[in-house]
Amino acid sequence: MKKRKDLLNKLLNSMAEEYFTYDNKIIKINNLKEADFKKIALKVDAEDQRYYVENNYLIDQDNVYFNKESVNLLKYKIRFLGKIKSGQHNVPYHNNAAYKSLSIDLDKGLDLLKKYQKNNHEQASFLHYKSDLLDYLPAERRNLLLKLAAEAAELGYNLYLVGGQVRDLLINLPLNKDLDILLDGDLKKFFVHLSEKYNYQYDYNNKFSTGFLHNKYGYSIDIASCREEKYHFPGSLPLVEKADLFSDLFRRDFTINTLVIDLHPDRKGVLYDFFGALNDLNNGILKVLHNYSFRDDPLRILRGIRFQILKDFKLSAETVELSRKSLKNYDYHKLALERVFTELSYLFKAQKDISQFSSILLNQIPVLKLIKDDFDFDSSRDAKFLKGEKMLALSRENKLEINHFLVRLMILFYNSKESLIKSWPLSVPEKKTFIQKSWENIDTAIFEIKDPALRYRELEFYQAEELIMFAVNNFKQQYAEKLFQHLQLRNEIEIPISGHDLIEMGIKQGPEIKKFLLEIRDQILREQISSREEALEYLKEII
Repeated sequence: MKKRKDLLNKLLNSMAEEYFTYDNKIIKINNLKEADFKKIALKVDAEDQRYYVENNYLIDQDNVYFNKESVNLLKYKIRFLGKIKSGQHNVPYHNNAAYKSLSIDLDKGLDLLKKYQKNNHEQASFLHYKSDLLDYLPAERRNLLLKLAAEAAELGYNLYLVGGQVRDLLINLPLNKDLDILLDGDLKKFFVHLSEKYNYQYDYNNKFSTGFLHNKYGYSIDIASCREEKYHFPGSLPLVEKADLFSDLFRRDFTINTLVIDLHPDRKGVLYDFFGALNDLNNGILKVLHNYSFRDDPLRILRGIRFQILKDFKLSAETVELSRKSLKNYDYHKLALERVFTELSYLFKAQKDISQFSSILLNQIPVLKLIKDDFDFDSSRDAKFLKGEKMLALSRENKLEINHFLVRLMILFYNSKESLIKSWPLSVPEKKTFIQKSWENIDTAIFEIKDPALRYRELEFYQAEELIMFAVNNFKQQYAEKLFQHLQLRNEIEIPISGHDLIEMGIKQGPEIKKFLLEIRDQILREQISSREEALEYLKEII
């Protein structure tokens, strides 16, 4: 995204608070942007300073300040907490009860930060931004979320809005109706509570601690208990264990999808950023959460590629390298093809140019090996994929209905064996089109036919996708122009008479009806007939 929005900048320029519990006391940290941190450092008198690390953190009589933009933020946060434990730091403590619900035990926080450090999250911290983000949601959506949160609080549970809704809100992308919600509590009891009180319908999956809440507003409301996931083998479905918010977020795919808005009545609107996600969002960077992320779920590689192409993000160099290593080193044979095709379809169905997918495959990430072990994306296939994108772009310009997913798949896996194609989760017509490759039977001599009616008859029995594939494999401007002219005519041409007219003129029901109707269509294509009256007059002459 070339233009970052005011809402994101507002947060980045504001202070983030952070709270740790130690010896039944609260340590509050004020995380400031670098310019503000430097101003504070200049204002604090030397005698009031308890400890100061230039451009990183400062402790005075009343506060602890950190430069949240420091490239060494995590390193010094770990050092700071370690010195508190060892008694080397004398810090101000707070007793505000409101802070307790936002705090994390210092020992646990220190362990988590060290874990994050091993996975290269140098900006990780438990940052809390006091925000009015909920005010930017449509009123109906906001009210529904807050109502659910109030019901969760009644049971002593916490409810959070997480993932794409938060991400897209911050960068002003259109909000879809998919609401991903986290519950810190017993999900089954929460659903039962909603059902008994409001007669809400729900679907609950005990194995994965997830569920779907039916509603009258048309939202897709997925609710999950905070959980950890363990994978028996690469690409397997996970075993799920109950966990806290911090562990749940760490199991996700990319930092930009870990942003959380607290919905609890006492904390509503507070934004949590534990992995420097706001900075990554601002820079348009996709950064993987942990070093085993792609081993656990290689579909995250495809998801990252989709985000780069469709949402204008860029995979970080470390994430690209981890993708490549994972595809090379791990065995994904047990990965369900249905899951791969579902994720791939989100990208391949896109009604926009995805030429960038070609360069990613050729130069960086051989992700289609998840479908076919020996998949080789050479320069010839690259050239055809780019030609295909040009053909699909023309189809969109001409408002033609083309199965983008199927065309892209056929180009990339052109010479695949019939047995492999049959094993894929495609529709029967899609498999038939792919396997038969009828476009290979199209004679280029068709395009030399001068009579537009005869040319139309030669092409009309081919599907639009088959004609696109012919154009890709026989890439000439004159072919493309005539093919698109033909497809446009399919949408536009209308025969101004019907079989009923012919019956009234004495033609018996049967094949002759179709013969005369096609004869009228031929004359329309030859521009000899342009109205119903002319069509009827012509029929009188030839019957």
